Amino acid sequence: MHSKGKNILYYFITGIVLGLAILCDPIAFVFYPAIFLWFVFRKITNLFQTMLIVFISIVVLIPWTIRNYFVHRTLVPITTQFGVNFWIGNNPNATGTDFYKIASLEKEEYVLMTHTLPKNIQDSLNKVSEIERANFYIHQGLSFVKEEPLKFIFLLFKKFYYYFWFPPSSEYSSKDLERYKWFYYIFYLSVLISGLIGIIISIRHHRDVLLVLTILSLISGLYIFTHIGLIRYRMPLELYLLMFSAFFIRGNWR
Repeated sequence: MHSKGKNILYYFITGIVLGLAILCDPIAFVFYPAIFLWFVFRKITNLFQTMLIVFISIVVLIPWTIRNYFVHRTLVPITTQFGVNFWIGNNPNATGTDFYKIASLEKEEYVLMTHTLPKNIQDSLNKVSEIERANFYIHQGLSFVKEEPLKFIFLLFKKFYYYFWFPPSSEYSSKDLERYKWFYYIFYLSVLISGLIGIIISIRHHRDVLLVLTILSLISGLYIFTHIGLIRYRMPLELYLLMFSAFFIRGNWR
């Protein structure tokens, strides 16, 4: 197979993988603006590769989008989950996590943020469609942002801290995690520091890493803008931090 044919095949496969990634987790939608920004900043005029990747990925998404249209009678590319996620991180009771602490005389209990809504509203939301629920949460979240801009900004910083470090352990941890958490903290801190140094070094020598960094920044930013509840939301970041840490260590040991 000629080199040009191989390249087209690679872009075709990349588009399929991107489409499947979005179907698995809609957070992968950030690849679209990341790829566009990368081509703009690199000043690449040939956008054929990008358009092919985007086109193939959209073809992969079309069957599920058509299914959603017949179910919801409106355009829903993948899921309606964004609305509730946005509200969880942006409402008067928001804590920067998925949970809200209820203090009682007996013990402290944690409930999901959606359970902080009045019982009558919870009941009414159970009787409406997914689209109506999503619109309700988006409207409530936007109202909070407009009415409480300072609290919204404070929550952004709080969620930023929880994302790159750890949310309160009492809200999500098991006994085993509590027992070994300091080992986890030390290991993660070493990866975080060496990974950040590796990123700085790699940018100086490999401009192509800007695409990866743009993707990671958009993923992190979207989670911070919506909600942070579990460490698993940071897993994509940790995987790449390990790679950049290896780059830093390898460069210093050679």
